[in-house]
Amino acid sequence: MVALPFPAIHLYSINNLFTPRKILLAHNHKVKLGREIDAETAPNERNGYFAAQSVSRQHAEVWEEGGKIFIRDTESSNGTWLNGERLSPEGVESDPYELKSDDIIEMGIDIIGEDNSTIIHHKVTARVLCILSDHDLQMAARAGEHTETQAPV
Repeated sequence: MVALPFPAIHLYSINNLFTPRKILLAHNHKVKLGREIDAETAPNERNGYFAAQSVSRQHAEVWEEGGKIFIRDTESSNGTWLNGERLSPEGVESDPYELKSDDIIEMGIDIIGEDNSTIIHHKVTARVLCILSDHDLQMAARAGEHTETQAPV
């Protein structure tokens, strides 16, 4: 039996920090979003790890439940935001929040250098596409064609 390419979450960088991600959400399995710490957590297009110093090692998690996709902050230091709203205070696990296509998630914060203007560590900012059906997959393919032409090399 061939595995379906959904449910999944596709993440497209808004601040050109990472290449697009296409993360498959297996039934009853939460996928960690966090900072790269070793070879096992090296960022790639199929996982939720990022080379971003302001993101915690185990920053947040995403999963599918009942035909919806959810995100939760897992006690991160620098926070997770959904459409500009912080999910929980520092070091506190958030309630689950439903993700929808075109939502904006942010993990971490921009860390400013001593000159008070240079960003030395960027937050992860991404536009979300929730893939729950063939129709969503077709929409993602169209969006990906446009977005991938603007992605970093």
